[in-house]
Amino acid sequence: MKGLNFLTKFVGFVLSVLLLATCQQDDRKDIEDYYFPIDELREGKVYEYRPIDQDSIGSDYWYYSKLRKDGKTYFIGNYYDAAMNVRQFFREEKIADGMLLEEMFLYASDSLGKSIQIPVEIQAANSYPFKVSEPSGIFLFKVKWDDPNDPESHTTLIRNRRYVGDTTYVYQGKTYDCIKMELRELVENYVAGEGYAEPEYSGLELYAEGLGLVYYRRNISNNFVLEYELVDTYSMEKLEESLK
Repeated sequence: MKGLNFLTKFVGFVLSVLLLATCQQDDRKDIEDYYFPIDELREGKVYEYRPIDQDSIGSDYWYYSKLRKDGKTYFIGNYYDAAMNVRQFFREEKIADGMLLEEMFLYASDSLGKSIQIPVEIQAANSYPFKVSEPSGIFLFKVKWDDPNDPESHTTLIRNRRYVGDTTYVYQGKTYDCIKMELRELVENYVAGEGYAEPEYSGLELYAEGLGLVYYRRNISNNFVLEYELVDTYSMEKLEESLK
């Protein structure tokens, strides 16, 4: 009987611990709805980001779309320059806990103007979490790619995201609830024969509920800050027509 009583108490203790852990997990903030509205992007949509107080720099154009394949949901992004050249491609998989980077390419031009595809090695795939707490843990993103003109040289981007609270943002006259993500970035540039250069940056991202990324900032130095804000969303046809 004593053994049975001990076993009963032990099982009760374990269940209590599991229940406590579950309750603690339930206290985390659900921020899935602040990411891009993937289900609404079946036909694709352009997000135009315009620099703030930097008239000499053009807009960033990202074409986002949704793909369903083999029972999985993917979020796809293509970055275009002002000449409608693709400069970056990524594909993320949507899982229960967030978004994971599955594939990525960069694009450059050779001396003849021909586009070169640069494969990116994914070393830490965390793109965006769906559950966070405050203060939040750090979500690591790390990728690496070789210099297409010198295979012995390479660049590694290490990005840490951390949820730091809530705010609001006005987009096209409407106020949106937002979450704030603090950024820390380290760019390791290795040039064969010369060694490493490792500039570090800080930054901030704002994600609006039902809309996605609406503002981002990179603190390049004490005297140089890059800020971009979402100014419009529209079809690819409209982008092609406007850039003509």
